[in-house]
Amino acid sequence: MRVLLVAGKGGVGKTTLAAATALAAARDRGRTLLVSTDPAHSLTDVLGMTGDAGRVGEWRVAAEPVAVPDAPGDLDVLQIDTRARLDSAWTTLRGTLGGLLDGAGVDPLVAEEIAAVPGVDDVLALLEVGSYADGYDVLVVDCAPTAETLRLLALPEALDRLVSRGFPMDRRIARLLGPAGMSPSTVEAIDALERLARELTAVRDLVTGPHASVRLVTTPERVVLAETERARTTLAMLGHHVDGVVVNRVAVGENWPAAISERHRDMLVAARDRFADLPVRFAPYADAEPVGVEALLELADVVLGGDDPLDLGAVRASTEVRADGDRWFLDVSVPGAHLDDLDIAVTADGDLVVDLGPHRRVIALPPVLRRCEVSGASLDLTETGQVLRVHFDRDLDHWSASVRS
Repeated sequence: MRVLLVAGKGGVGKTTLAAATALAAARDRGRTLLVSTDPAHSLTDVLGMTGDAGRVGEWRVAAEPVAVPDAPGDLDVLQIDTRARLDSAWTTLRGTLGGLLDGAGVDPLVAEEIAAVPGVDDVLALLEVGSYADGYDVLVVDCAPTAETLRLLALPEALDRLVSRGFPMDRRIARLLGPAGMSPSTVEAIDALERLARELTAVRDLVTGPHASVRLVTTPERVVLAETERARTTLAMLGHHVDGVVVNRVAVGENWPAAISERHRDMLVAARDRFADLPVRFAPYADAEPVGVEALLELADVVLGGDDPLDLGAVRASTEVRADGDRWFLDVSVPGAHLDDLDIAVTADGDLVVDLGPHRRVIALPPVLRRCEVSGASLDLTETGQVLRVHFDRDLDHWSASVRS
């Protein structure tokens, strides 16, 4: 299954580009599901799925995917109502979870952190996306604005880490088998939380796997381009493949004042400089708003130029381990970052923590690196772009212990 996340700052036209791309994918690649995780749903408006007197009818928020009329191929649309799911599924659990976890012997501070995990509506949106993945060839996600999207994509790993901290495996076994045991309600809460973490991990694998990518939408404005560049850096650090950038609403042609056309041309050049290692496409500012299947397909053809709607051709980076004698190096993709923006640490469990501003990635180190110590870090250029190269030297105590055993 191919997965494409379309992301960008609010107001740049990502919903329009997501709908156009999904229509092209349904035409060229097979059965497609277009999902909105943005609370301000407007997919049905863009697709022209309106009822009487121009009002959007029952498609605005649907419990199940709905077929898009007149779409080429099979295209369904789903606008997730996380508020309804939050009201029905989470409120009661959140109100009691802290006490149950405390009763299970979890550190009170960790229990409180788990019970009050932010972005619960985002959690439910991710689970909903994952639940509909089967049965489709393509999944196109119209993401919430950039900040919410970055939080959304970091949630699976964050919750999984919290569960691991709160319930180490030896404690889970001891509590279940120990003489005191647990109350049935506590066991049920633990099972529910662990099941949630497993489901979110599966969604994380779906959106970061080799068949998934993120496409960034921006506009020819200096401030928006700067935010888009920061988002690209953060997404790459979190392990997401960014396949390209679309600069939307570019004033081209003779109908625009010369000053505006010149400024947009300059910003398009600036975008290509900022994202020199990525395909950069642009969509012209249209005389009429692209609404409906026909107009959106025309937009897709202009942007894509006949190329694969799900792959603009960017080179896929990966987290790699390299060896050089008694030293090892771990590469993490961080295009556009400065070394001062990054912090690294190794946890007591042997995981590498990479912080980029408010964003964090925890990388499980392979066994050979768990027997080493971090000796430094540098920013290096590779064939796939800029990477944070973490240097490891042998920890002689660990290697000596390994030899003796």
